[in-house]
Amino acid sequence: MKKSLLVLSLLLSASAAANDPLDICLITGEPSLDVSFQKIHKIKYDKGTYGSVSGILPHFARKADAVNANAVVNYVGSQRFGFFPWRFVRPVVRGEAAKLHLRDGQTCESIGGATIREVIQTNIEPHLIRR
Repeated sequence: MKKSLLVLSLLLSASAAANDPLDICLITGEPSLDVSFQKIHKIKYDKGTYGSVSGILPHFARKADAVNANAVVNYVGSQRFGFFPWRFVRPVVRGEAAKLHLRDGQTCESIGGATIREVIQTNIEPHLIRR
């Protein structure tokens, strides 16, 4: 019994790791014409007070994952002035959740994107990450 529970928990953790929201592909702008994709929904996440864009990307990833997206096109992450511009600058990320249909050999990297995990680790916009 204990052995079967252990195997079941390992299988569940492996499947969760394979579908990690931090592996969603971020693309600044839209991919080239040779990449097939379908836009699902516009998404946005912001923090009401001071912080970094990297700090709110996990929340953004969960929003994209909630609509079954595997990519975000037209991605923009920036600091924006709040209601009182002389006092508050806050992080905002936005884009359009999308479903990429990659052909053989195409990857997030090869079409000019980067995963949310890479953007968090480097703190650089997806199109500027050097590989």
